[in-house]
Amino acid sequence: MDTVLSCQAYAKVNLHLAVGSPFADGYHPIESIFSLVDLSDHIEMRWKESDSFSIDVSGLEAFCDKGSDTLSKAAGLWYERSRLPLSLKVHCEKRIPVKAGLGGGSSDAAALLTLLQQAAGESALPLRELEEIALGVGSDVPFFLSNHSCALVEGRGERIRELSVEPKHILLAQPLGYSISTKEAYACLDRLSGRDDRTGRVPLETLIATLGSKTPHWRGVYCNDFEKCTDFAEFYEQAALLAGKYEGFESLSGSGSCWYFISESEKSVLELRGKLQSIFLDSVQLWCTKLI
Repeated sequence: MDTVLSCQAYAKVNLHLAVGSPFADGYHPIESIFSLVDLSDHIEMRWKESDSFSIDVSGLEAFCDKGSDTLSKAAGLWYERSRLPLSLKVHCEKRIPVKAGLGGGSSDAAALLTLLQQAAGESALPLRELEEIALGVGSDVPFFLSNHSCALVEGRGERIRELSVEPKHILLAQPLGYSISTKEAYACLDRLSGRDDRTGRVPLETLIATLGSKTPHWRGVYCNDFEKCTDFAEFYEQAALLAGKYEGFESLSGSGSCWYFISESEKSVLELRGKLQSIFLDSVQLWCTKLI
């Protein structure tokens, strides 16, 4: 009989994202502040002991080829270390938009690693090995695995310092019909900026201290290097213009395409949602939620 385990996999936004010059292997160091958002996928894992390891993932057929998802990759790497021959049936109820810069695939992978550790019991992997697996799946996965709601993330994503941010209201806006892959976004950034190191422009102490101030003070301190790589200027320029009339902070999350506005005022978030909805109608998907 299968045992069933499940959990939520929360999205994130990047409050700040500076990208450094690529390493020899092509990976880019980052300097970023990640913050969880109350928007999540639901991961269910049915498992039983078996003579051999297997995983069957459902729920992602509309987004990627079977076996190419982060859940399959995470489970495969975990098995290589644990050698526990489990038969897995994993279902992802997808609510976080894909290719949006919200970390949905990375969060799903971290959630599944956590469930696999629960299933393993006394045979669970040491934390250090689990962190290595997480980084092997993707640069954002270690943050989600850390269980921090907010953190300063550096390097390839392996250096994580827990931070604290007061609960705030957030509007997420995803222009429909437009997406950009992370690989394409980094290639664009390299074309525009060459091999210049874009990290370190703002002292880390300033980045951390600014987090404790009101959101209007984040403007001019926090930035996202990928903003220069976005197309669909009609949406992003209009959204930023409207957001500038309110007390808060607006930016792109990750490499896009999701844009957000954060404020202490729920009224401001709701009013801005209404204005964007009236202008862009069905060409944009909107969520009003909170930082966790």
